[in-house]
Amino acid sequence: MSYQIIPNIIFILAVLGILLIILRRLPETVPGQSGGKDAAPGVKLAAKGLPVIQLSKIRSKLQLWLKKLWNFVLEAKDLRPHSSAGYQMKKIFGNTLPGVIRPAARPLTTSEIKNEQFYLDNIKLQPTNFDHYDALGKFYISRENFTDATDVYLYLNNHRPANPDYHARLAYCYYQMKNYHKAAESYKASLALDSTQPNRYYNLGLCLEQDGNLPEAGLNFEKAASLEPSAKYYTAASSAYAKAGQTEKSRSLAQTAKQAR
Repeated sequence: MSYQIIPNIIFILAVLGILLIILRRLPETVPGQSGGKDAAPGVKLAAKGLPVIQLSKIRSKLQLWLKKLWNFVLEAKDLRPHSSAGYQMKKIFGNTLPGVIRPAARPLTTSEIKNEQFYLDNIKLQPTNFDHYDALGKFYISRENFTDATDVYLYLNNHRPANPDYHARLAYCYYQMKNYHKAAESYKASLALDSTQPNRYYNLGLCLEQDGNLPEAGLNFEKAASLEPSAKYYTAASSAYAKAGQTEKSRSLAQTAKQAR
């Protein structure tokens, strides 16, 4: 079947190459007031004295679809390495993104503790550097200020819609505020761009379970287990299916969970 796969790969790579050339020629961002979908989070950040950035809508859309297309290629049958391979690579090089279930954080030393103004000043110095906005969002999360963190990640997702990490952090904020429906939507957006993260499938399952969508929650717990065979994921899937009345499936997964321990 390789004679059928190779032309498909060549075609996809050609399309990606053309899109990359277009992206390089498009303007990225310019200082100014933004409107439309950016208005609400932009106004809230502007109230803190931050400059609001107007982005190239065409560039952002192309970046989003380019990322989705690439993830589709990775997921396509016979055209991708197994997604668990991508997960293992990320596991080797580390992943510090916040999830619904987080390990205890190392206490910060005195020299590492920053205040809000430190991050606001960094943004004012480099208003087009979105890493500074991300650092501000992480600061709010570390202080459990999920309302302000949500504003930051809404702003970042409007400007960088192709970044799966920003969607995941927004989802985490929504989850902490018990807005499970929006949290699920944001985790889905993140997974549409990067489907190699078992913890995000698990977190999506938790959101769906809280929102009452038990069968879909069980399915996402199973997807997490397919990437990382873990008793935790199998047990969660078993519990979700049991609550949904799918007894046989629940028993089967409970048995698998015992074997995975």
